[in-house]
Amino acid sequence: MPWCPKCKNEYYEGIKVCADCGVELVDSLEEWEKTEREAKEAALKEQMAAFAEMLTEPEADEKNAEGAEDITDPEELEKEMAAKAKKAMEEASRGVYQNYEEKAADNKSSAYTLIGVGIVGIIVIILCFCDVIRLPLSESSRFMTLGVLGAMFLFFIVMGVVSMKNAGKYAKKAESEKELTKELEKWFMECVTAEKIDDGLFTEEEADFSEEQKYFKRFDKMKELLKERFLNLNEGYVDRFLDKHYQDIFGDSK
Repeated sequence: MPWCPKCKNEYYEGIKVCADCGVELVDSLEEWEKTEREAKEAALKEQMAAFAEMLTEPEADEKNAEGAEDITDPEELEKEMAAKAKKAMEEASRGVYQNYEEKAADNKSSAYTLIGVGIVGIIVIILCFCDVIRLPLSESSRFMTLGVLGAMFLFFIVMGVVSMKNAGKYAKKAESEKELTKELEKWFMECVTAEKIDDGLFTEEEADFSEEQKYFKRFDKMKELLKERFLNLNEGYVDRFLDKHYQDIFGDSK
């Protein structure tokens, strides 16, 4: 069954575009999220590698030396690189996964809006039919216009009811997800430490990396430990959980 990568709603076979978001559907949310994250990580690693090579490259001739005078102080340049890396990491991990509580709230909000607009529209149409509200239209045009608008507002109400049902469904799943999160948090805080994660993780060269550069290897190690303990977790859920609790282990080093 196809899924919307933005709102995470499931659709019937044959539907290609999400009715709510207008984005193209994908066959698997996990594969899509994995591909998105890998692409962002690869781009960031390539950027950091190129920058590190530029910093360590010796001045080959006087021309390079003259050009280096225009470059910012090395310490300032390193700070700028770290800031860009941090921003890229935050963008890579932001908004990938929407939990069931957020889905329930979004669907409930949409339901109230659609039903409210639909009911107000139907009331206005009834008032127009009763000539309480007069439209500057001929008789035939008036009935045709009101008929089309009536069908549209009825559709709003139907979609609102569907969204309300989805909100209820997601609310039930949110309770289970909260219990899972509590269990993960308890295990995570008891069993996962910075020393355990960093033990044997970095080579001698990598030991001098900045905290931003170490982030990805640490993140992968944390994910590995989590998946060894808890099976069949959603990839996006794991990424969001770890990104939220990374600072619990490494403080403000991210």
